[in-house]
Amino acid sequence: MHIAKASILGIPVAQINMEQLLTWVEKRIEERQPPAHVVTANAEIIYRAWRDQQLAHLIQQADLITADGSGVIWAGKKLNTPFPERVTGVDLTQRLLALAAEKGWQVYFLGAKPEVVEKAVLRVLSQYPNLQISGYRHGYFSKQEIDQVVSNIHMVKPHLLFVALGAPRQDYFIRENLTRMNVPVAIGVGGTFDVLAGTVSRAPKWMQKWGLEWLYRLCKEPRRFGRMLALPRFVWAVWQQSKNLQN
Repeated sequence: MHIAKASILGIPVAQINMEQLLTWVEKRIEERQPPAHVVTANAEIIYRAWRDQQLAHLIQQADLITADGSGVIWAGKKLNTPFPERVTGVDLTQRLLALAAEKGWQVYFLGAKPEVVEKAVLRVLSQYPNLQISGYRHGYFSKQEIDQVVSNIHMVKPHLLFVALGAPRQDYFIRENLTRMNVPVAIGVGGTFDVLAGTVSRAPKWMQKWGLEWLYRLCKEPRRFGRMLALPRFVWAVWQQSKNLQN
């Protein structure tokens, strides 16, 4: 399956819609292809990678990078390499959970606070009673415990691993342990477990449609203001990339 990619500040983001991505995941699982790492990349993480060569190298090694965020969608248009739609970690997780329940795939949840991941699992099971959850674990583990975490995931053999450790920690974890875990598809999903657990609400549909979900989250969590400063810097960097392409 050929997937076109757009270079956003050196990060190859897939020009793919949700249905195509679901087909890609299903193909990897059903055909037992080598373990795959999926990065859901928003403007903040792409800008951070642009400034951090080690992080950029890590993300570039991922098997698939999705356009997670209105800033990335804007960048695609600005660079004349548009994306068909935004594919967020939350939306992707919810669609994959439904597909996993239908296909009989095993899933594993890793990350968030103990009470959050437990609540997320319970709420997901109430929505998808047939879903097979092979295990879950909170994200508050030390470096000394990583081998135990990886060993447990390998032992229970999930088809899908959702990692909610926050970016870029979740992607470093997946990249460094992907082969040992031997999971067909591992995805970094950020704060998705909080949404699944109901402890954090998403923006209204109209705000999502108009690319204002970031504003809703900022209003709900003012402490995110410092992180949001990456957005104007991202816009400036993309504008510079666009200008260089025209020369």
